[in-house]
Amino acid sequence: MAWVDLGSLDDFGDGSGAAIRAGDRSLAVFRLAGEILAIENRCPHRGLPLHDGTLSGASVRCRTHGSCFDLRSGAVERGPASRGVFVYRTEVIAGRVRVEIPG
Repeated sequence: MAWVDLGSLDDFGDGSGAAIRAGDRSLAVFRLAGEILAIENRCPHRGLPLHDGTLSGASVRCRTHGSCFDLRSGAVERGPASRGVFVYRTEVIAGRVRVEIPG
């Protein structure tokens, strides 16, 4: 496993998501009240991105078909998706955001 630097904490707007590439992975990274959360940026229902979905608390809703996912656990909260999304560990050190990418 490797930690990858994603940029400054200031690069991530509070209450919004961003699409970030980390190696060969596409991540949806969200900043919620200073907390950084990262999930795979692909809805398992039809493969559409999640970074631009609608946030509600610590959940994101896919903009196309409405599947909702918990940003902390990756679990499906509402379908039509039948499985959850992968959640990446994150940390902020000295104002820099890092994500752990499994090897």
